[in-house]
Amino acid sequence: MRTNVHGQPIAEITAVKLEDGQLLLQGTFALACPVPQQDERLPEKLEQAVEAGGQAIKRLLFQHALEHAELELLVARRKGTNGLGFQRRGRKCYPFKAVFGTVTMRRQQVKQKADGRVVLPSAEVWRTPQRMCITPGLRAAICDGMREQSVRQTAARVAERAGEEALLSAAEVVNIVHEEGERLQAAQQQRAAAVLAADAAAARQLLPPEDTSGPTGADEAAAEGADNAAAAAAEALTAGPPLGFPGSLATAAAAAREQPRQVDAGSVIVQPDEVQVHAQAQTGRQELLVYTAVVLTTCRRWYFTAASAAALVAQVAALLTHLGVHQGQHALLFLADGARWIRNWFDQLRVPGKAMILCWYHLVKKCQTQLSMACKGRQHRERVQAEVLGLLWEGRVQEALAVLQARRPEMRVGLALDQLVEYLRRRRAYLPNYQARQQAGLWIASNRVEKFNDWCVTERCKHQGMAWTYRGVTALAALEAADRNGELHEWRQTGKLPTWGERQAA
Repeated sequence: MRTNVHGQPIAEITAVKLEDGQLLLQGTFALACPVPQQDERLPEKLEQAVEAGGQAIKRLLFQHALEHAELELLVARRKGTNGLGFQRRGRKCYPFKAVFGTVTMRRQQVKQKADGRVVLPSAEVWRTPQRMCITPGLRAAICDGMREQSVRQTAARVAERAGEEALLSAAEVVNIVHEEGERLQAAQQQRAAAVLAADAAAARQLLPPEDTSGPTGADEAAAEGADNAAAAAAEALTAGPPLGFPGSLATAAAAAREQPRQVDAGSVIVQPDEVQVHAQAQTGRQELLVYTAVVLTTCRRWYFTAASAAALVAQVAALLTHLGVHQGQHALLFLADGARWIRNWFDQLRVPGKAMILCWYHLVKKCQTQLSMACKGRQHRERVQAEVLGLLWEGRVQEALAVLQARRPEMRVGLALDQLVEYLRRRRAYLPNYQARQQAGLWIASNRVEKFNDWCVTERCKHQGMAWTYRGVTALAALEAADRNGELHEWRQTGKLPTWGERQAA
């Protein structure tokens, strides 16, 4: 096999055998290549020659290992169907695409004497695709590359690493990412479904109701039991509402002394959000939404992505079940931008000690936008904005509304002012004393999920001219979430996601 620097690796496998459960491959290897000129490029040329020779020996080792494994399989199945044995019927070439290039093994075909069928035993047992097999290692390399680079760049990168031009086409790269993303998303949903199926009370309290036609007698009894359990758990949450809300027993000074800060003591924080990306024309849409969430406790965090709000809710609900939120083991605190789907989700939760904070950044942005339309010029807007935001910063929502109403005669566009007033009224319950929380070192903005949005979608999928399908953008987002959760390696090794009791993301 020629190398790209005109070297000639010479490799020979002299022995392949099993010893104490270990596959042993022995052989000889030599590499002949022209001696480069003595200049600054000599180390580079020798490195290329050695790398190409190394890829050649990897291919040879892989081929012999596959063929020896097939031989062991034939010996183990030598009795054939119904114990009547089989007859060899020649070999059939079959390609494997691996990170070190294409390896073609000669598969043994056999004819079963019992029924006359001609089969490939290794294909049946190894469950390989009909045309060719793209190895898990190459699939992982493709997915990791696509999280950072374009399709063509990823295809070129793996081809260069393998030392083989056009190892995979751009279409094959896209299909690999779609398939791996869909398998991972399905596993994430299955894990969530299993957790919720094992705890009917948790599912009732943490998932929105599925049937709006009215409860049956059994449903009402179950709901009453869940309400009683929730009420009993609420009594156990002696801290009351989070810091900054009326009735809270926590103080800024006490919270500031606790370490680590930012997450309220005894609470689980959920930061949900969504990210928009441009859609490809074939989707029939202009924009696509990827739903995301970050769940935090004082010492751990988890990342979630989904193609729909319902799928995201199910995943987060399963984790909250594992954390015992529905049993009052932790108080639940949402920190979000106040989107309607998030408010609907929060309002339907039947858990003790729940509260939601409207992200301060989004509150400021909304006030700036509406007052820019309502006020008469920049100076007027800045005066009104400073007064209103000063009151909202201290949690004095009613006074802020009174100021806006009093300023109505000054406004240029009354409709924009009315929209801001309505916005604040609808979200009044989610506006705490931001100043007290900030002084205590507690979160007042959904910055963790915003940063996660950058990692899983924005930095990769929102460049100039990019357009996506749901399969593509959600696949990359799911891979990023699994990696951030420390689950990607185990998923690739076993094809299963660890349960939350087995591994916790740091």
